[in-house]
Amino acid sequence: MQIWRGNSYAEIHGAPGDFLATVSRHLAVPIEMGTKHGIRFGSTFKHHGQLWGSLLTENRVPGGLTAHVVALAKHYKIRGLIRDIRTIPPDGYPWYASKVRPRPYQEAVHKQILRHGVGVVDAPPRSGKTLMALRAVDHFAHPTLYLAPSLPIVKQTYLIFCKVFGEDFVARLDGSAKPSEKDISKPIVIATAASAVKQSQEWYDTRDLLIVDEFHHAAAETYHLINALATNIYYRVCLTGTHFRTGEDKLAMEAICSKVIYSIPIDYLVSNGYLAPPYVQFRTVASGPTSTSQRWETLYQKVIVENEPRNALAAETAAGLAHHGIPTIVLVRRRVHADELAERIPGAVAVKGGENALTGRTIEAFRSGEIPVVVGTTVIGEGVDLPNAGALVYASGGNEGVQMMQSYFRPLTANPGKQYGLIYDFRDIFHATMHKQSAQRFGFIRDRLGEDRVRIV
Repeated sequence: MQIWRGNSYAEIHGAPGDFLATVSRHLAVPIEMGTKHGIRFGSTFKHHGQLWGSLLTENRVPGGLTAHVVALAKHYKIRGLIRDIRTIPPDGYPWYASKVRPRPYQEAVHKQILRHGVGVVDAPPRSGKTLMALRAVDHFAHPTLYLAPSLPIVKQTYLIFCKVFGEDFVARLDGSAKPSEKDISKPIVIATAASAVKQSQEWYDTRDLLIVDEFHHAAAETYHLINALATNIYYRVCLTGTHFRTGEDKLAMEAICSKVIYSIPIDYLVSNGYLAPPYVQFRTVASGPTSTSQRWETLYQKVIVENEPRNALAAETAAGLAHHGIPTIVLVRRRVHADELAERIPGAVAVKGGENALTGRTIEAFRSGEIPVVVGTTVIGEGVDLPNAGALVYASGGNEGVQMMQSYFRPLTANPGKQYGLIYDFRDIFHATMHKQSAQRFGFIRDRLGEDRVRIV
């Protein structure tokens, strides 16, 4: 048997049928009923009532899963030979030669990127992923596609790259970019996945380096479509602060960029002053509605959004922090909830969505200290830098690990004069479902920040 390893895919030649059937089952992810095959799935099948999609198409799997195929071959005592058919691009001449002095761990990350060429960097929020990407782009000095998950992050990254490399080297590709910014013949193109996937195969053939920011989005169909177009791209660097998923989601992510090549420990960042020391407090909510609705939307509205005792405690917490001069972020899930809490907190302003909200006067006024509290949905979560924030009131509930990680780190950016970052969440003991979710949040943050930094009151 031979495994031909390409940039986008690996082909399995000469394998017995029963081995391919095993690969099909092992390299599969659970999907919702009615999901089309798309580019991700070669076939679908049911297992214990759940629909699964196989990442094997005939004799081909995404290139990032090559190591999984090799491991399965050894387990089934099938001897295989890996034939690497990729072509490493010739050395480029650095465009800029970064003048920003990297932190020690960032230099270690850079060495691993140069050594492997392909892989995932597991970097906690606020650890400087953009600088790591800048150094990789500059060092490889090859035509680059930089993928970001949202328009605000694309715009923010574009401005940073223009400042470093100059506007003549950088293009921006998203729904709101100006015509003058959309010249995709430039060496560096920063784009949303939705815009990048519309480009031709011929254009992808001009790229040699792919950087994926916020890589935890890469299990989605759009990223697999991009992988299918990126057959010429050898260098692939993926950055994320939340490289923890179920085993199945992790497989769909690894399909693009393979496995983690470097992890930055949170304790290291805190102990060396790159993150503010975190202190987490879970405040007990002992009373509230006891809805038994089977619809999550209805249950959440009644038990979280319309919970008077919980809202009063969240507002009281944020107001107390602001009174002591601590810039505070309050995070919720729904716009109506943002309005409700903002009305209760003196001086607070709700930020509810859209690029203008992110880049406009409200966020800038918070950064400058004019506004003591901002209340918002996910628009002030992933990718938005608020270094002056000293506290977070996490009023949204739920138990999604990615959202929690992105949110909890909002107040932990090291900033002059900031001695620590305060995180407040709630222990919802009045309702069985919400109590379970709050316990999961407690365990999640305790495991990552340490038991001595998390307490219940």
